[in-house]
Amino acid sequence: MLPSFKPAGLAMLALAWLSAATLAAQLPLIRSEPTSLTLSNGIIIAYNSSTGLVITNPTQHNETILRTPSTFLIASTGTPVISDSSGNFELTTNATNSSTFICGGPNATQSLQSLEKVSDTRAVLSGKLSSEACEAGWKLVISTIQGEAVRLSATITSTQGTEEKVKSVSLRYTSNSEEQFWGLGSQPSFMGLRGARVPIWTREGGVGRGDQPVTGYLNGNGSISGTFAGGSVLTTYTAIGSWTTTEGRWGVIRGPRLAVVDLDSGSFGTSFSDTAKSPVSASDLPKASSFGDGFVTITYDAPIVTLDLGCARPKSNEEPPLLSAITSLTSYTGRQPRLPTWTQAGSILGIQGGQTKVESIIRNATTLQRLPLAAVWLQDWCGTRLQPGAYDIPLSRLWWNWEPDQKLYPTWGDWVTHLNTSYGVRTLSYVNTFLANVSAKPTGFERNLYKEAVEGGRFVLNRTVLEESQGEERVPWTITSGPGIDAGLLDLSNETTRSWFKQLVKEQIFSANISGAMQDFGEYLSTASDVYISTSGNISSQELDLVGDDDVTKPTNFHNQYPTSWAQLLYEVSEDLNRTSEIVGFHRSASTFSAPHTNLFWVGDQNIDFSRHDGLRSVIPSTIHMGLSGFGISHSDIGGYTNTLSTNFNITRSKALLGRWGEVGAFTSAVFRTHEGNIPSVNQQAYSDDDTWAYHRHNTGLFVALAAYRKVLMEEYYDRGWPLVRPTELYAEAQQSADQDQSGNWTFFLGDKLFVAPIYDAENRVNLGEQNVTVTLPKLKYAQQEGVKYRHIWTNQTFAQGDVAQVKAAFGHIPAFIVDDGDKEDEIWTKLNSFVQESFAEENQLNLTSILAN
Repeated sequence: MLPSFKPAGLAMLALAWLSAATLAAQLPLIRSEPTSLTLSNGIIIAYNSSTGLVITNPTQHNETILRTPSTFLIASTGTPVISDSSGNFELTTNATNSSTFICGGPNATQSLQSLEKVSDTRAVLSGKLSSEACEAGWKLVISTIQGEAVRLSATITSTQGTEEKVKSVSLRYTSNSEEQFWGLGSQPSFMGLRGARVPIWTREGGVGRGDQPVTGYLNGNGSISGTFAGGSVLTTYTAIGSWTTTEGRWGVIRGPRLAVVDLDSGSFGTSFSDTAKSPVSASDLPKASSFGDGFVTITYDAPIVTLDLGCARPKSNEEPPLLSAITSLTSYTGRQPRLPTWTQAGSILGIQGGQTKVESIIRNATTLQRLPLAAVWLQDWCGTRLQPGAYDIPLSRLWWNWEPDQKLYPTWGDWVTHLNTSYGVRTLSYVNTFLANVSAKPTGFERNLYKEAVEGGRFVLNRTVLEESQGEERVPWTITSGPGIDAGLLDLSNETTRSWFKQLVKEQIFSANISGAMQDFGEYLSTASDVYISTSGNISSQELDLVGDDDVTKPTNFHNQYPTSWAQLLYEVSEDLNRTSEIVGFHRSASTFSAPHTNLFWVGDQNIDFSRHDGLRSVIPSTIHMGLSGFGISHSDIGGYTNTLSTNFNITRSKALLGRWGEVGAFTSAVFRTHEGNIPSVNQQAYSDDDTWAYHRHNTGLFVALAAYRKVLMEEYYDRGWPLVRPTELYAEAQQSADQDQSGNWTFFLGDKLFVAPIYDAENRVNLGEQNVTVTLPKLKYAQQEGVKYRHIWTNQTFAQGDVAQVKAAFGHIPAFIVDDGDKEDEIWTKLNSFVQESFAEENQLNLTSILAN
């Protein structure tokens, strides 16, 4: 029998039902069951309140693009504190500190209220972040951007129960314990990045970067080269927010503001600090996790965070997923333009001293020394100025006024042509983002470009003076680069400045028919409150949307974009002149999307020593991480750059260091260019004596002998984005590269056919030039490499995978091994084989005793 109800009972039931309905309307709709939809390209978005968000791509064999924990958005009231001195930026942010988290941070309850497909390529998710104390709304827009990639743009829309405003947002997702991360620009101190917290900020790279005593010496005395001039293991010239992984995934942070990328460091919830007083040190280097799956957390300095994420499926089981990822990433961010072919013909000698000295060295090089000489790089073409140094030995710096110095290069234009027609030698020069006042230049000047820039309003300005004068006084914001060098910084946010400087570069620099230049700096735009940029059109509304800010005069919205703007301006010059196939322009600063404007990257200034964090060792990780960020064509200064003289220690260049650096450069550098260093008089140079000539001729010959193989690899880069220099872990078992983490004695692959184990610390080993060394040959992990042997390039001796090879390590004989799979590829090794035979006769000219003694 059905129960009967009295009218009063029915009324009570109705009231209860209405109350429940009203209450339900007031509560967030928590979807506990899986909710999903599919976008037009097949990408599936699925959400479950218990397990989080999952994005997969069925066209890529259901590869997971993203998997999050149940709470994947974290709102914070924290903001960064950024200060700078002579381009040395100190960074601190509490946006990653749990004390600034709103509504519980990672411990908040994240719920979904709606999941809507607003178009074939776009979906919008929204919901609540809640804790006992407060509640915040969130929105996530997911859009498809290319075949296997999506864009996620997350915003905290409102807060209740707190008066604090959201200043930054973190987005986190899961990563399995086997996934290793590469890229994020130039990272000189370590290989795999898992376990690190990496800030995305362009700044001076630092002198020492943790290597002692020089780092402590400079960080402890800001009067020498500016506060934090020693840097840390994380200071880098690049602001590249892109990465690739061994799982075939890749990511890009969109937007110009400071971001901190936490790759399962275990430190999320604490503040991030990298300053002179508390630099990130070697003890903070990534450590392999012994735990299970971890988290990648991207913290961005704005109430919105935008990421592009993709997952690329290898074309075959024999293609490393990491290479598939870099192909996909660079098809999106862009690849570098082609290098001029002339750069592969020989050495580019860095020389200073004027026409008479330079031509004398060229004559010696091309006749007596028989050196394959492609070009000379003359950074002092604009004149030198000396800064005081220890022992009364001055540092050599440049006059930043882009015209030939009347004393050093009196017939510059005609002489550049003469060098090419008489010796077949091209000329490279130098330019940077500054202009210095040359009114006191002792050798005179034709044009004072600083004065012209002031009159034309071409510089970044002092905001305080501008506002106090109500716009009447336009005083340049001045940078200092060591004692006596003060200059104005070009305001590249201003289109009229860009047009003016492009024309100036054509008239003042390339009218001499040079073949390229070092295109220096790009990191110095301060974010201080007294800095004003005009932004007459070079910061787009789309970029401002990525920071939730419409103030176009804030330098924080342009600082990380400056390197791209700088590279783009100069590449446009070569395009306007129709000389892109001839001009090489090399940069040390870079941003995420600057590769298409940079045909050659340069890994910046290193100390003139073998040290791990800022010496020869650091070249290997820098090159590899840049390559796996999308910049596969790069090089280093052969011999390093930075000298330091003090009463306690000196860093100067020996013959052994110069030679060993040249050995490494023959394999790692797409262009073989030397540098005299910042105190040339205390350094051994390629042209110093018969020993250095012979060693440099040998290393240049090795570079030229590898040209055929390097051409194959360059085509792989231009076609597929694959870098020339690759980590050992790419082809070998992971432990092989992990064993090197403590020592920094990095090995690497050049392409997939050459394994190289450089020699470090020559001065610290007795008669190293006559000794054998042991090299562990990695076991290769792909089926097609099973049974493949290694062939030592100098002796033709073969070794099995996993062998500990005893090989000769005489000067000039860097341990290098061809991965010999039996294929007939004689054409790419013909010149190398011929060079090896010739080198044994050349070897007798390398004076081991003299090299070790100097």
